[in-house]
Amino acid sequence: MAAGLTLVCPIRGRLKARGKSADGLRPSEERLRVEAIRHLLGRGYPEANFKVEAVVKRFGHGGRNSFRADLAVLDVPVSAIPPGDVDALLEHAVVLVEVKRDNADAEAAKSFQVRPMLDFAHRADCVALYWDDIEQRVYWRTLKNGLHTPHEGPLVSLPAFGERPAAPHLTFNTLDATKPLLDAFRRIEDTLHAASIGPAKRYGVILQLLLAKLYDEHHHVAQPDVPVDIQDFGSLGVDPVIAAERFDRVLADAVSYYQQFLPEKVGDKLKIPANVLMDVLRVLAPIKVVALRQSVIQDFYMYFARHLYKWDMAQYFTPTSLTDFIVEMLNPGFGEHIRDPACGSADFLTAAFRRGQSQGFSDYASSVGGSDVSREAVQVAVLNMILNGDGKTNVQQEDSLVKVSSNAESCRIVVCNPPFGTRILERRHSVLAEFDLGHEWGFTEEGHLDQRDKVLSSQETGIMFAELCVRLVVPGGRIALIVPNGYLGNVSTRYHALREWLLRHCRVAAIVAFPRFTFKSSGADVSASVIFLEKRETPITRASDDDDYEVAIEIVDRVGWSVGDKRAAPLYRRDPTDGTLMLDDQDDQILDSDLPDVLTAVRSSDAAEHFPWLRADTPAGDAGWTIPAGRITGDGYCTSDPKRLCRKVSEVRAAIEARPHFPLGDILDPIPERRTSTGAPVQFTEDGIYRYVEIGDAAVGTYRWQEMRGWELPDRAKHLAEPGDLYLGGIWGSVRKWLFIGTEDPPAIVVTNGFLRVRLKATLEAESMLLDLVAGLCTEAYTTQMRALARGSDGLAEVSADDAMKVLLPRIVDADVRAELQPFIEQVRGGHTSTEAKITALLGRGVLATPIVPARPDHTAVV
Repeated sequence: MAAGLTLVCPIRGRLKARGKSADGLRPSEERLRVEAIRHLLGRGYPEANFKVEAVVKRFGHGGRNSFRADLAVLDVPVSAIPPGDVDALLEHAVVLVEVKRDNADAEAAKSFQVRPMLDFAHRADCVALYWDDIEQRVYWRTLKNGLHTPHEGPLVSLPAFGERPAAPHLTFNTLDATKPLLDAFRRIEDTLHAASIGPAKRYGVILQLLLAKLYDEHHHVAQPDVPVDIQDFGSLGVDPVIAAERFDRVLADAVSYYQQFLPEKVGDKLKIPANVLMDVLRVLAPIKVVALRQSVIQDFYMYFARHLYKWDMAQYFTPTSLTDFIVEMLNPGFGEHIRDPACGSADFLTAAFRRGQSQGFSDYASSVGGSDVSREAVQVAVLNMILNGDGKTNVQQEDSLVKVSSNAESCRIVVCNPPFGTRILERRHSVLAEFDLGHEWGFTEEGHLDQRDKVLSSQETGIMFAELCVRLVVPGGRIALIVPNGYLGNVSTRYHALREWLLRHCRVAAIVAFPRFTFKSSGADVSASVIFLEKRETPITRASDDDDYEVAIEIVDRVGWSVGDKRAAPLYRRDPTDGTLMLDDQDDQILDSDLPDVLTAVRSSDAAEHFPWLRADTPAGDAGWTIPAGRITGDGYCTSDPKRLCRKVSEVRAAIEARPHFPLGDILDPIPERRTSTGAPVQFTEDGIYRYVEIGDAAVGTYRWQEMRGWELPDRAKHLAEPGDLYLGGIWGSVRKWLFIGTEDPPAIVVTNGFLRVRLKATLEAESMLLDLVAGLCTEAYTTQMRALARGSDGLAEVSADDAMKVLLPRIVDADVRAELQPFIEQVRGGHTSTEAKITALLGRGVLATPIVPARPDHTAVV
């Protein structure tokens, strides 16, 4: 067994059993037994007194059959009991434990295993403990007037070692914050279903239960040792009718407090049978909801809210690993107000609130707030905030763009994932006029990009929100803004103006790129990044006026969930040798995410010297990658796309530059679309027969075609090929592809505009370097550079011809290697074969100067 894949038991050491079930989704029975052992040890039961798999009854002929407890704890060391002496073991047993993996079998296990097991015990103070993934129940007996009275209670009823069992009242401090909330409420849902309570009513009851529980817990936070109002009434011997009355009193107070925030009216009385409520509270009462992890709350809310309100919850929520990462990077301190002006479901706000709580910030809910123009989004956000423990619910329905002036400089920190997209536009003249980026921008005679007086007829809403976020914070405040990569790289004036404006008003502390589809669950099928900004005390005149600081640049390949679908299912690390799930020291699965390492890298980078708020009280790690701000401001377009600026691309180019090399522009000339190699216009005849090459028809050096008449050719058929043409994949998702039109290729080849058309310069030097060129095109070093140069936000992001000519390739100076490759190059000239396999073999032998670049982990990685 590989380290980290197996359970570690405090009694038996490392086990061969797994911590998860075969499907990897639920805890294994052995893991639950380890949890029970740890809990008992924490209650003071001596390690030497534990007996695992204890026989507590023998029966049948010769005692061949036996009744076993998963665990027995004695009042003496196990070594003091003769091996196999069941009676002696029972004379000293103070705890007998039954563990089940699945709560679905709980009632049968309690009836046929737990209670009978207690009957076998000799000691009057012996308790039986039932333990599964949702419930932990304690059973014991008392003797009065010669009669045994059975009792049952929550886990807090378990006595410390040497004490007698009892049923204490639950307090805030004794509630359990480790339970899987979704599984617990599914168990409650099953209980309601068994009581013939239909779905239409069932989910309303669940909301009532939840609101009452949250209110009760919040009411007792300041008095953590005072009994809470919602108890496991059955264990206390309270009559069900009286228990229902006591619960309804709490519910009425909760509804009075929360109703103003909720989308629909909630009843203030729970209309279910009192005996059903007793069964429900046996599961719900011991759970501490307000202390559960945000991801646990989110899973629960997404499941039940879609049934309760018929909402598509997937469109709202951002996985907690990402929101936690961004908030941690912003490092909000006590008293620093944090705002989200397009808060959606308030995931960033809940992350900020929970972080403030964990830091011990008093009344931090008063410092967290947001708004959204959508009434439904606000309703989702408010209930999300309530679930996560925020009683302030400072979320309101508001058009943040309209309120830009009145809300200016109203907070210290803004975090925002604004609505972006070329079709999401702001058209209101009165709103556009309030924003610098709502005006036209153009170049002055001196070549500077500046704002003009004319108000635009429309502007992308995402661009407007970028300006809004900066204007909301005070000077020195900080912003985390999620933007499509096209905002950071596209050369059109509107995006260039956005970057110029941001750099005049802010310094860029860090830019972190995410994989493509990271935000697909919210409908965004793009590659996006988060840019961390610090607002200047006073704006500068030109972006280029300040380049004397370092910017951290990081690329995230794994975010911890499946980015290819709307479910955003979590992904966990696996052992690379056998694929088994890896576990941490607590036997929990480890999220397969780069985010913790990226956070440490940025905090340890040179950028943190310029932005002290990036630092935090965490152990230093390897210093992250930074670039001088001048690489952005001196670009000509203020290009900020982290693909271009990241460590991987920079190190690839540095490795190539360290040896003889050449840029593509030294030997290649781009040819415009619908032009011949001599510059003449190209016309396709409607009845002509052509061989059309699509992106999907090409590979590395090879291609096939579809025969079409001229009238059938699509509009994207742009290039009429000539022998000697080289076509380079010019779209982010296809930059690995290239093809060469050889002298023996058939005529009338037509190539799609997804390729860049180039030809060797008419020089002897360029002709002699065809071999170096073809060899370089077959390597990951080439495709890495091309991906980095693509400007845009989705899989159709394009590499311009000018950018492609900046790609660097090594020269092959070894005469023997050149001689070995030459026959393949001659075949390429003729159009007969690919050289990819040969180049791969030479790379493996280490005879080429091209750096070995690891392939992307999958198709979503941006570079």
